[in-house]
Formats: sequence, structure tokens, C-alpha cells
Amino acid sequence: MEKVTKKVCIYGLGGVGGYLGGILSHSTNQCKNQSHEVYFIARGKHLDTIKESGLKLMTPSKGDLVCRPVAAVESANELPVMDYIFLCVKGYDLEEAIEEINKIVDDKTVIIAPLNGVDIYERIRAKLKTGIILPSCIFISSSIKEPGVVLHKGGTTMLVLGRDPQKVDYEPKELHNMLSVAEIPFTWMEDALPTIWEKYIMFAPFALVTTHLDMTFGQVMEDIKAKELIKGIMEEVVSLAKAKGIPVKPSIIETYLNNASFYPYETKTSYQRDIESGKRKNEGHLIGGTIIRLGKECGISTNITESIYR
Repeated sequence: MEKVTKKVCIYGLGGVGGYLGGILSHSTNQCKNQSHEVYFIARGKHLDTIKESGLKLMTPSKGDLVCRPVAAVESANELPVMDYIFLCVKGYDLEEAIEEINKIVDDKTVIIAPLNGVDIYERIRAKLKTGIILPSCIFISSSIKEPGVVLHKGGTTMLVLGRDPQKVDYEPKELHNMLSVAEIPFTWMEDALPTIWEKYIMFAPFALVTTHLDMTFGQVMEDIKAKELIKGIMEEVVSLAKAKGIPVKPSIIETYLNNASFYPYETKTSYQRDIESGKRKNEGHLIGGTIIRLGKECGISTNITESIYR
């Protein structure tokens, strides 16, 4: 029986999309048993370089990989309907991306959006009435090094996937196989929301504090006052999670502060890199703004967050 070729789109080739898209396209080209076609959506010089010479993915575990998709394009308008879409844009570009992918989504399309934030599923489902949307997040340290080159710095790497609460009959076996063959670390959960919140408990405080103090992860962990600031914001986010009915492990703050020591010393958050590069758009309102908004909604004090983000 002839295998059906599945079409996979990676929308956004930054640190996350570059890693996932690079690994998936390289695996597909190397493994003849993989019946997948991988497509990239990117912009500007990054896209031009990828079209010309492929995406170079630098990894500590696999070395330097040259990753070539079936096609690299600027818009979803240039693509057919997809079986899988990895939405790897920044939070401030999400609504525009959703509107664009409407054209390449049908009722069987699986959408994975491992963005930073605790309301990503709701934002996508509000605008996308069809397709299977898997609540997800990713633990990774990676970024664009230069146009056409993505650097995966190592440390903890894990893609977390959960069941679509509106499409509970979806069977993820095919997706699991694709990720396993590509050797992308992942875990499947029936309810991924607690883990998405857990990531936010770590991500949001580090993003705010490293950006506010202009420090790397390593520098923050060496600075007593900075570390206390991180801990204080973590406590605020934990309080918000509990107010939302999200189960939180009692030791989560201690665990995450310990885990942060294992990230490469020079690690910076994407929010911090955007501020440093002077980008007009950044995720500040999706991080600090969300904490403050949820605090007001839940009657939870967010004074520490407000002291460094206004």
C-alpha cells in the first residue's frame, strides 16, 4: 500500500521554528521512510538565504546541519492545504498568522503553536473554527545567529503537546512517529495547560528581569538581588495560576531556580533580544502586561512585576 505524503508547514523560522523546521526537514531528507514534505514560511534576508543555500542549524548534539525544505515562501498563499502547521511566530504576530493560515487549514489539519503565553490556545481557537489545535509549549534555548542560520544552544529541550479540548477524538500516533523519527524530544499530555503555566512561571519572570537589568541567565543567577526579583515575580505568577484553578507543584519555584543554573551562562530570552535589537514590536505586553491584567482580574497583588514593567 502506497504511503500518503503528509505536508508540514513551519510558519516562522526564528529560534523555535528554525530548530523544529530544521530538524524535521533534515530528517525527512535523510530518512527515505519519512513520508513528509516540509515547507517554510519566513521573511526578508532570512528567507532569501534559506532559498539560496538552505537553513543552517547549528546544534551541540547533531553538529551543523544544512536543512532544505520542499519550498521556502513568504506567504501561506503560496502553499496547498497542510496536514501539520507549526506556528512559531511571536505572540504579537499571532493574529495575523492565524488569518493567513486559514487558507491552508481544513478540518484534519493539526496546528501546534508553542508560543510563550497561557492563552495561546484560546486566541487561536477564537479565530480558527476548523482544524485540530494542540495546546503546546517548548523548553528550548535557540535563536537566529544571522540570516539563514539558527543556533540551538543546548540545555533542556522539550516540546510539550496536549489534547485539543474541542477535538478529543484526535489520535496523535502519526505525529508522535514523525517527531520520534526526527529525534525531537517531546512529551504528550492529556491536559497540557498545567505545564504551559509551569513554563510561564519560569519564562515570564526571567524575561522581565533579564531585560530590565540587561543580564544573561548566568549573570542573574550570580546576583542575589536579581535572583530575589525573579523569585518574587515567580511567586506572583504562582498565585495567579492557583487563582485560575491550575494545580501547581509546591516546590516549583525552588525547582526552576535550580534548573536555571543548567542553562548556558550567556542565555537570553527572546523578549530581551528584541529589546536589544530595537524592534518596534516586542512581547512586553504579553508578559508583564498579562501578569498585571490577570492580577487585577483575580484580585492578586503584582507589585513586583509592576515595579519593573509599566
